[in-house]
Amino acid sequence: MFKFFGSLLLFSVIVMFSSTSSAQSSDETHVVHIQTNKMKGMLGDDTDAFNEMLRRQAGVLNSDSRVISSYVLRHNWGADSRDLVIVTEFKSLEDLFAFYNEMDALMEKAMSKEQLKADNELWGKYVGQHSDEIYREVAGTKK
Repeated sequence: MFKFFGSLLLFSVIVMFSSTSSAQSSDETHVVHIQTNKMKGMLGDDTDAFNEMLRRQAGVLNSDSRVISSYVLRHNWGADSRDLVIVTEFKSLEDLFAFYNEMDALMEKAMSKEQLKADNELWGKYVGQHSDEIYREVAGTKK
């Protein structure tokens, strides 16, 4: 899990210094971070433990005031049943970067070292390839 957040931090720094993202101000429309993960295989006996891990992680995300909304999506129908998607909405890029810069500390505060290690091992066992995208809401299109 720390490898995951480390790569996320590196990606965030790259995006933060791009010309498009640096022009964004906090009074513009919201930004949405989409993490798309590919499961390595079926969960089997670890299904309950994996889902509980996702709920613990979501609890940390949802408890932070910088997060407007977040949810975890598991594949329901379509060609590739390995998808695990995490969607997190922030008011601004500044909130997004600040949150993810503190993510490891927030997780360490919320859980014991043993739990973090167990979750990291479970994540590594079942989650493979991932990508991170940051989207900006198009003004006037939100319901």
